[in-house]
Amino acid sequence: MDFCGVYDKQLSKQPQPVFTTPLWGGWEFRPKPDLLAGTAGWMALAKSHDWDLPAAIRHDLLSGDWAVVVTDLQQIIQYVNPQFERMTGYGSHETVGRRPDFLQGTSTDPVSKQRIRKGLERKKIVIERVLNYRKNQDAYWCHIVIRPIVNRQKQIVNFIAFEQETEFDESVIGH
Repeated sequence: MDFCGVYDKQLSKQPQPVFTTPLWGGWEFRPKPDLLAGTAGWMALAKSHDWDLPAAIRHDLLSGDWAVVVTDLQQIIQYVNPQFERMTGYGSHETVGRRPDFLQGTSTDPVSKQRIRKGLERKKIVIERVLNYRKNQDAYWCHIVIRPIVNRQKQIVNFIAFEQETEFDESVIGH
């Protein structure tokens, strides 16, 4: 090492600091995919994962009648459409990288949550009505249809949830 003087020699004898990487523990540290708005978002996922989409699912994606959430196999959100953003009040930048259960709360039926979880574990279609909460904490009933998405090699690569707000039932809150 080429030293310029006494100061540099003394500095070189000092212990060097060790830089450690902090432990990542929360959803906010998960790598987030690039956000693409509208149909470009799910189309980019379809291309990158080589989806084999049935015509009915493609029709529902393009119809604009549903709020759409696409997750990976660990149920981490990869994409939400503008209808989801309007229904929940959460923007895509606030949802991508999180699990959909952040929309649930204390009055969400644990049996419904368990049926959804078991259906996803079995990689089967799940149809459920669940009490969710918007960003402003207003409760709303949501009809959810979750389907596994396969690639051209017939491997499940994503889950897609089609959601619609349904009639509100106040009798369930607080039970």
